[in-house]
This record gives sequence, structure tokens and C-alpha cells, in this order.
Amino acid sequence: MKKSFLFLMAMFSPCILLAASGSGEVDIVERTINFVIFFALVYYFAAERIKGVFKERREGIANSLAKIQEKLQESKKERQKAVNELDEAKKIAKDIVEVAHKESAIILQKAEENTKAEIENLIRQFNESMTFERRKMEKLIIDEVLKEFLSKDSAVLPKDVLTQALLRKVA
Repeated sequence: MKKSFLFLMAMFSPCILLAASGSGEVDIVERTINFVIFFALVYYFAAERIKGVFKERREGIANSLAKIQEKLQESKKERQKAVNELDEAKKIAKDIVEVAHKESAIILQKAEENTKAEIENLIRQFNESMTFERRKMEKLIIDEVLKEFLSKDSAVLPKDVLTQALLRKVA
């Protein structure tokens, strides 16, 4: 690169140094020829390098674009994966909520059944207790009536009268 720069400087230094003539001559043809020669020399010495630079730049841009496209595809895949995971999580959450509602309904139903069974048990126990107390009271009344009738020595009553009196006391 340094050699070609020095070569170009050596080629164009006479043009630059001698171009300041004060005569009014028009040298467009000479300048055009010099430009064509200059362009030909630049093309001859630097064309491959310039083409290589542009080719490398084009390849670099293409590689960068390919990497960006690849990252874009990866991010789209990750986004789709995240959306799928979100949908799955929503489905799982919905299932959990449904199961919780079903479990709460089952628990409520069991609690109602237990409460009904307990109430029925209490009613049955109350009825049994009432029956027991009624029998106990009847037994006490019968004992009391029998003691009353048996304690009276003077009056002996027939069985029919005793039975009717007993029934009146019990009723």
C-alpha cells in the first residue's frame, strides 16, 4: 500500500507542480488523458485490493445479516416456546381450579352428610333417652302406686280395680 501511494505521488507530482502556469491555455485534452492514465494505473494496481475490500465487506454484511436472521429465528422459536408454556400453564391452572372446586364440593357434601348423620344420631339418642326416661318414670309411678295400694292393709281391692287405678295413674 505504501509503495503504490509513493508511486502515485511520483506520477502526479509533475502535474501538480507544473499546473500553476499563468497562461490562459486550455489543456482539457491533456488533463483528460492524464485522468485516464491515472484511473488506469489505479485500476491496474488497486483494483484487486478494492474488489477484495468490497467483497470482504459484502461477505461481512451477509454474515451479519445471516447471524441476525438466525437470532431472529431463535427468538421466534423461544417466543413460541414461551407462548406454548404459557398456554400449558394456563391449562394446568384451569385444571387446578376445577379440581379445587370439585374437592370443595366433595368436602362440603361430606360435611353435610356428616352433619346429617350426627343430627340423626342425636335425634335417635334423644328418642332413646326419652323412651328410657319414660320407662323409668312409668316404673317409678308403678312402684309408687303399688306401694300405696299395698301399704293400705284395711282395704283389699280386687284386681280389676287395681288395674284401672294403675292405668289412670300411668296415663
